[in-house]
Amino acid sequence: MEYLSAFAKEFFTLTWMVLPYFLGGAAFGAALDVFVKPEFALKHLRGGWLSMAKASILGMVMPGCSCATMPMADGLRRKGADLGTVTSFLLASPLVSPQTLVLTWAVLGWKFAAARALAAFCGAMMIGSIFLWLERRMPGFLDIPAQVPAKKCCPGCGSSGADEDGAPRKFWPVFMEILKDLAKYFVLGMAIASLLTVLIPPAAIPRYIGSSGPLAYIAAVLLGVPLYVCEGEEIPLTLSLMKLGLGPGPAFAFLLGSVGTCIPTMIMSQKLIGRRGLLVYAAWWVAFAFSAGLLFSFFW
Repeated sequence: MEYLSAFAKEFFTLTWMVLPYFLGGAAFGAALDVFVKPEFALKHLRGGWLSMAKASILGMVMPGCSCATMPMADGLRRKGADLGTVTSFLLASPLVSPQTLVLTWAVLGWKFAAARALAAFCGAMMIGSIFLWLERRMPGFLDIPAQVPAKKCCPGCGSSGADEDGAPRKFWPVFMEILKDLAKYFVLGMAIASLLTVLIPPAAIPRYIGSSGPLAYIAAVLLGVPLYVCEGEEIPLTLSLMKLGLGPGPAFAFLLGSVGTCIPTMIMSQKLIGRRGLLVYAAWWVAFAFSAGLLFSFFW
């Protein structure tokens, strides 16, 4: 009974603190969903360094999880975009969205939010450069399928554009759609974060893995990479780990590592970049999360 009471208190306190920012982020995401059209991407994102930069920024402002951007990435590829542009878009999208950036600022502070945005752009440009080089210099290395079916790869993730009948989307229906899609992830994230805070002894993390030592970074990445979360669920989880003693650097590594390795997303990515490309992408993501956590600790 004592644990239940402590859980309820922690859950409602955390939810009350974050809810206004969650609603504000959802409203911003709905506005972008309505006014930023897929035709923009198909017109401006064809190939090259400038195209990768545009793709990175577009991926960061598009609402929805990484699964929601898969059909758009497929459309880019079908319209002739190079692999650098496609992979830049794929990496930036799950790392930052309007909703998650607002929530990160509200829950973890402006340093985490700024570092997350910077990591998304720089990381997207780096992975795009790798695949641009592979496509141009080692075309035989990437075993890319000839046809890539465009489809939605997981439930609970929205996508931008018009409705199925081609009619323009309106703000309030999209806003309610985003809330409906994200509410379960929001509540689940708050519940898991509250449960971790209540059940794990405050001294457990510093005692067994340290707060910011090498083991803490390794543990954070290994925990975060296979643990996929959607649309902000990783933020309260990161907060709970920090409250339990995990240092800012490993916490940032967990934040990044936990948002980009959804199994359905990786399966769909294989259809876009090939099996070998998927291995390169996954290995680079692990190294990226680890390195970003280390860099973040220096500027915290």
